[in-house]
Amino acid sequence: MCNLLSWRLILEEEKKTDWYLKLSVESINEFIKTSSPLYEIKHPKSLLQSFQISDNKIISSTNTWGVKPSWCPDFLTNTKSEKLISSPYWSQFINNRILVPVHSFFEWQTQRTGKKHKYEITFKNPYTYFAGLWGEENGIRWITILTGMANEKMKTIHNNGENKHRQPLVMPTKFQYPWLDPFVTNPKDITDLFYKFTSEETTEVDLNQEQTLFD
Repeated sequence: MCNLLSWRLILEEEKKTDWYLKLSVESINEFIKTSSPLYEIKHPKSLLQSFQISDNKIISSTNTWGVKPSWCPDFLTNTKSEKLISSPYWSQFINNRILVPVHSFFEWQTQRTGKKHKYEITFKNPYTYFAGLWGEENGIRWITILTGMANEKMKTIHNNGENKHRQPLVMPTKFQYPWLDPFVTNPKDITDLFYKFTSEETTEVDLNQEQTLFD
């Protein structure tokens, strides 16, 4: 997945969903906010909004996007969901689960000519959240977004590179509370929440579409 996306604080009155009922009225009122402008995130170490549940309250925080473990030369903004259990490094964060509000994200599709076209993939549901993890290093709180195997449409867009055919994991409404619930600790219960968004849930725009004689 690329290192570019846009997000919006899209938590409004109508976003009261079933999992809110498990929380206090004070916590809900703090969580619900009016719409804000879009913020385009262009590179690792940018700041992203995220949400978690702690002490029966929804906590909102702004975090650094990406972490640079000692064994890795680059900042890791995205993490393969398959590693959440198998990796000694990532498994230590399995209970540090967050939701990241998202409007759209961007991928580059390699053309037959070798050129790369930038695509914006926008979610039809304005209340969409990526599944993520948080951690802390040298006093700085960081987050990473989990990814999984791409659906058929995304495979045609994210068609090149070492991590091709991947897409971010989103959390549908029915899974949002269990994902944030700190009392859900069984690894299988957590991985059962992984959800691959379908081709019908997004719209795609080729931002570098070239004119042809047939347009």
